[in-house]
Amino acid sequence: MTRTDLHSKNISLEINEDHPAYQWAKAQADSVNAMGHIGTHIDCYTKVPLETNYKTDVQILDCSQAMPTLEQVEVLELQGKSLVLYTGNFEQNGYGNPNYGGKSTVLDSDVLDAILKQEPQFIVIDSYGIGAHGDEHISFDKRCESHDCFVIENVCLTQAILSSIVSLDIRFDPTSASTGKRCDVIALSQA
Repeated sequence: MTRTDLHSKNISLEINEDHPAYQWAKAQADSVNAMGHIGTHIDCYTKVPLETNYKTDVQILDCSQAMPTLEQVEVLELQGKSLVLYTGNFEQNGYGNPNYGGKSTVLDSDVLDAILKQEPQFIVIDSYGIGAHGDEHISFDKRCESHDCFVIENVCLTQAILSSIVSLDIRFDPTSASTGKRCDVIALSQA
């Protein structure tokens, strides 16, 4: 099967001016930086990926019942891939509301280390991130960056499309002044 045989679906979340997350970001003292962190984006605190477009194979973990354990990630083959974490947060709660922000999608520190040891290019999640809100969130993203792995947050994943995704086409604009850079994520799946 070639890439031309695959079906593509944009799983990026775009926010319009009427969305509460947009209104929140515009009201922040550093609105330029805040705007970069709404919708689907790639966090880049200390560095940015070398390219602006990536096509990666995927390894999908269904984390809708619980975030992955050390045993679950140690058996994966992640080198050069995108690790897709399906938490169900977007599908169950929608984006940018208290329930979305309140669901814990935090990785244990040792689990993150085990993931990074395997050298994935991206960690893609259908939630606000892999670390707790605040300092841990940023420190987890920086740990990933130090391993040339980048976290892409707030993708529109559903249980229905998980089984057919075979790769991702990821594009972003590295010139944004924000540490959150708008990102387009296209899922390529078997039709």
